[in-house]
Amino acid sequence: MRAFSDEERDRIREQLIQTGRELVLTYGPQKTTVKDITDPVGIAKPTFYRFFDAKADLYLVILQQELEEFVEHVRSELAETDDPRLGLERLFWCYAEFAEENLFIQQTVIQNDHQEFFRDVSTRTLEDVQQEEMAALVPLIEDLRTRSNGPLSNVDVSTLLGLMGGSIGLLAVHRADFEEYEEALTEYDEGTYNRLQEVLISSLARGLTVEE
Repeated sequence: MRAFSDEERDRIREQLIQTGRELVLTYGPQKTTVKDITDPVGIAKPTFYRFFDAKADLYLVILQQELEEFVEHVRSELAETDDPRLGLERLFWCYAEFAEENLFIQQTVIQNDHQEFFRDVSTRTLEDVQQEEMAALVPLIEDLRTRSNGPLSNVDVSTLLGLMGGSIGLLAVHRADFEEYEEALTEYDEGTYNRLQEVLISSLARGLTVEE
């Protein structure tokens, strides 16, 4: 079996990641095979396993990249304000948009069972990846805490992240339900989801930063 140079390995690995992402977003994890991924890259199926132990490991790398981009976006947004309330609102909106608009997150979390994507990855490994990337948010949130004279100053980062996921994240997961309600039930009119989201985010940010 021919050995690859470091340059070839880097190029092939990146092509596998990009091709895998495109295919899984188009066809989903069940219909995407290793051969589907390797054919456009120009390598044989067995060669895939010289780069990744399984498809799940490839998907895990894609997840890492998506989370890294999310953190960089948050960092950029928060760099533009010194106001803790506005900063918190921007953090929440970044999180909402990430859940709603990131196609890979939509596939792995919103529309499918993430365990189907990562069934060959241990729960601990998956948790470690998520925690490692979310840890990059810690100094950004700590900065908001130190500049706040409201309840935020007494809320630890893990609690804030849990609150964010359990409210804004959960709402995003059920967006399709609200859109169905808007069509089927008279008490839900068009735009209900967006109004709920706006009130939720502004209320959370205001409540956590209002001076006591």
